[in-house]
Amino acid sequence: MYIGELASLTGATPKAIRYYEKLGLLPVAKRKGNYRIYEAIDVQSVKMIRLAQAVGFSLSELYDLSALKYKNKHFPIEVAQQLIQKKNQQIIEQKEELNRLQEKLKQLEDEITHTYITNKISA
Repeated sequence: MYIGELASLTGATPKAIRYYEKLGLLPVAKRKGNYRIYEAIDVQSVKMIRLAQAVGFSLSELYDLSALKYKNKHFPIEVAQQLIQKKNQQIIEQKEELNRLQEKLKQLEDEITHTYITNKISA
């Protein structure tokens, strides 16, 4: 299939697909004249890349997974599970940090309110 069909099937733009190829997330596509030719495995890969990005993975975090997939000709589920567990832990830590920030924000609001009331009463 040509890049336009791959883009249509995955929701990625042709520019993004070429970028994934440039980064090594997709193997260099076979050529038919000036046209890139993609296979069914590339549809799965682009869909996986886009979904992974949507849940917070960077393209660099996906490189080893993609390289293993093409090298071994099958999806390395164990590696994917490790990456997902690591990302989940990062999300938990981010949530904890956001909760701490929210508490500090509440403290700031309380302090401002207290200062305002104290100044208003003093005036």
